[in-house]
Amino acid sequence: GSGGAAAAAAAASGAAAAGGAASAAASGGGGGGGVGTIHSPEYAGTGVDVLDGRGFAAQLSSADAAPALVVFFAPWCGHCKKMVPEVAKAASKLRGSGVRVVAVDCDRAPEVARALGIKGYPTVKFMARGKASGYEGPRTALQLASFAQSRAALDRYVLRWVDKAVAAVRNMIQRPQPSAAAP
Repeated sequence: GSGGAAAAAAAASGAAAAGGAASAAASGGGGGGGVGTIHSPEYAGTGVDVLDGRGFAAQLSSADAAPALVVFFAPWCGHCKKMVPEVAKAASKLRGSGVRVVAVDCDRAPEVARALGIKGYPTVKFMARGKASGYEGPRTALQLASFAQSRAALDRYVLRWVDKAVAAVRNMIQRPQPSAAAP
């Protein structure tokens, strides 16, 4: 399914405003850093930024957010820990493609997990322009990167199509209408 990111962002923003943002000042384990990027031993040195709820709201939920492959995890989850090397390799494969790879620590962002209906870990989703698409395929670097690239290509295609449609409508609206003036 798609959507839910706006609700997750609203929930995350509320939790951060209520005082859950103290850990957000810590530096992340990945490359970009930014608001709500946190330190996570699981992803330290991998090039994958780890976000809390505030980071999710600030970096992934807006309509102009860059595409991202997002791994929702819990630090205590054995399957999540086993998946880290594949996620790191996927991040390496996607470097320079315009698709970020990030992880969300759901112990530190339970409101995001609730809003997106995440029931188990790890959960992988592709996020673009505030919309989430689920992934149920193999958890290998190649498959994760391939999924992210195909979703990003689809997103770019849809954006181009929408831009063309908007331009066509603008042209129709801006054309001078024949006047009803008498000859």
